[in-house]
Amino acid sequence: MPVIDDEFLSKLVREPIAACVSDDQEKAFSKIVRLSAARDRCVRELADRLARDGFSDDDIHAAIDRATACGLVDDIRYAETLVRSRLSQGKGRAGIENELVADGIAVYDIPGWPDEYFPSDGLSEEERAFELLCKKPPRSKNVYASACRKLASRGFSSDAVFAAARRYTQANDRVF
Repeated sequence: MPVIDDEFLSKLVREPIAACVSDDQEKAFSKIVRLSAARDRCVRELADRLARDGFSDDDIHAAIDRATACGLVDDIRYAETLVRSRLSQGKGRAGIENELVADGIAVYDIPGWPDEYFPSDGLSEEERAFELLCKKPPRSKNVYASACRKLASRGFSSDAVFAAARRYTQANDRVF
């Protein structure tokens, strides 16, 4: 059994627990912490924000890798929250997918996509679009065109838009 004395301790190799982090990387990480405290954000959004604030690419990648490693930033968690939020706002599947793609997130990386969010036993896209029109009716002389614009701007697929708008105008005895 070795004797632990000054000589023994001096022979030990001491490696730092954490890698040395530059001041700029620390500032970038602190910025990520502040931004993430307000709301969940995706990697692309944080990278864009740090680049806009003048951080170098190396500092940005190091800070984002550190934030991802400690669980502060998680694109899948962000995507799940975004999808549920957009569904509660009455957004359509196509619009949600486009928003995720713009954020650099592949929709099929989300666990349970699309079945968990758009169950086959639940309301169809057309039913959801029709319900939206019933809750918030279009206010225009040309009800059909107005309904189509409203649904398309909410991110519903073109099939759902036209079918729901046609059904809404027929249910309200209006000609389109």
